Amino acid sequence: MKKACVLVVDDDPDVRELLLFMLKVKGYDVMAAADGKAALDAIEQQCPSLVVTDVMMPEMDSEQLIREVRARKGCADLPIVAMSAYGDWLAKAYISGATETVRKPCDPLDLLDVISRLLPDDGLGH
Repeated sequence: MKKACVLVVDDDPDVRELLLFMLKVKGYDVMAAADGKAALDAIEQQCPSLVVTDVMMPEMDSEQLIREVRARKGCADLPIVAMSAYGDWLAKAYISGATETVRKPCDPLDLLDVISRLLPDDGLGH
């Protein structure tokens, strides 16, 4: 069975690398993008199983990213987890179409639980 692929979108390279490492250790295939535009390019190349995105980013914030992803053929039901330290931004991401929201800083195990719940058939035995 093919492993689930998670796209991590965050403009903070340290956060991005930490999330990528954590997901790789858990057995997921991973992709990375530093902003919303790079995320759309990555999705164009290979549609991931799930997207984890920061809310506030340069170039394109998560609201616009989520709307554009939802408008793409085959991506309307793609699970998207939005992360932010600001509740009002999380609410905007949810209204834009985020599947789940997570407040930063988050416990990595909590984030993994959200991902496992959204990808029940991920082939990893989660």
